[in-house]
Amino acid sequence: MATVDSLRTHLIDELIDLLDAETQLTDTLPTLAHAATSKALQAAFQKHLKETRGHVTRLNQALRALGEQPSSKTCKAMKGLLEEGNSMMKKTVAGSLRDAVMITAAQKAEHYEMASYGTARTYATVLGEKAVARLLAQTLKEEKGADQALTRIAEEGINQEAAEEWHSQQDDSLLMRTAEWAGSTAGYASREVSRGLRAAVSTLRLPQIRSAKSAAGSQRPSANTRRRSAAKKR
Repeated sequence: MATVDSLRTHLIDELIDLLDAETQLTDTLPTLAHAATSKALQAAFQKHLKETRGHVTRLNQALRALGEQPSSKTCKAMKGLLEEGNSMMKKTVAGSLRDAVMITAAQKAEHYEMASYGTARTYATVLGEKAVARLLAQTLKEEKGADQALTRIAEEGINQEAAEEWHSQQDDSLLMRTAEWAGSTAGYASREVSRGLRAAVSTLRLPQIRSAKSAAGSQRPSANTRRRSAAKKR
């Protein structure tokens, strides 16, 4: 790892870091565009992909203007931001909510770049590297424009649609719980009615059974009557 012994060295290190960050984004933006369900968001990602490729070109120009050749370096900050965004996308089903999640991830990346380009432009200006400062200022303007476009797309529909998706899921869940409660209540009521009917039928049949037994008893001859009848026969 090279020692940062001057502001110029720090500027070069920042530009090399940004170069890798932009390269990572050129690999990620097509995935975001493909996953977006909003046409406006899809178009925004596709537009920024073209801009990002231009940013890579400008960074190479800036490094050459400083007499430096691009070297291999991984921008850990951008890698972490993109991995976090990808993880959140995988947890979210397609729709406005996932579009909102992707905007969140993309704006985190944009804000990181805006801070980095703003700082690098300031360093270039202080060091008298006007050509480098102009290149960085141009890219910074495009990064701000991309961030503003994402905010506009989110506020004009996606955020509200994502909220409505959530409310719809809550309503569906409430309806399901209500249906389950109604079903269990109806089942309980049905069982109670059945028990009541059986009890009523039993109550109604009991006097009839007793009456039938009484009638049968009255028709059966008594023991004395049977003995007198037997004596006459003899």
